[in-house]
Amino acid sequence: SENYIQYPQNVTLTLSLGKKFEVTYVSLQFCSPRPESMAIFKSMDYGKSWVPFQFYSTQCRKMYNKPNKAVITKQNEQEAICTDSHTDMHPLSGGLIAFSTLDGRPSAHDFDNSPVLQDWVTATDIKVVFSRLHTFGDENEDDSELARDSYFYAVSDLQVGGRCKCNGHASRCVKDRDDNLVCDCKHNTAGPECDR
Repeated sequence: SENYIQYPQNVTLTLSLGKKFEVTYVSLQFCSPRPESMAIFKSMDYGKSWVPFQFYSTQCRKMYNKPNKAVITKQNEQEAICTDSHTDMHPLSGGLIAFSTLDGRPSAHDFDNSPVLQDWVTATDIKVVFSRLHTFGDENEDDSELARDSYFYAVSDLQVGGRCKCNGHASRCVKDRDDNLVCDCKHNTAGPECDR
């Protein structure tokens, strides 16, 4: 049988943070069914390169070549995992996907002494890629106008929580004369990330 429904794949949302941040969570609220498969990526170089942060799919192995709910150890705590959590079609509206960057990471309790995790949460940009929609079992319907019109992604809220990366020498970021975000450095430090 042939698939007649052409639904959107690899739809991308990209958020530029404007400077390095330590990201604690990424949260999406949907006003459509949640995606069947979705990936969250991060960039540490203003969008030049991307690394996976988290995968969501009912078919982790098929979509992302990852096992479902792999165990995170100290040896792989800087690795994106895949989970089938939050991939249910229901609710049809109002569903939430929330990714906590440190959840389940063994060194999270000692974050300040873990360069691996400090690097893991560092990002200048966040990218969310919706890879696959849930179909309502009508993907083989020849001429279902209703089916064609009901396949879309709709996000009502995207939140990224975190703090400016200031190497522990600032509690906030401010805009400089050129409207760029820089750390409000303390402790006799200077530079955009209090690294001098």
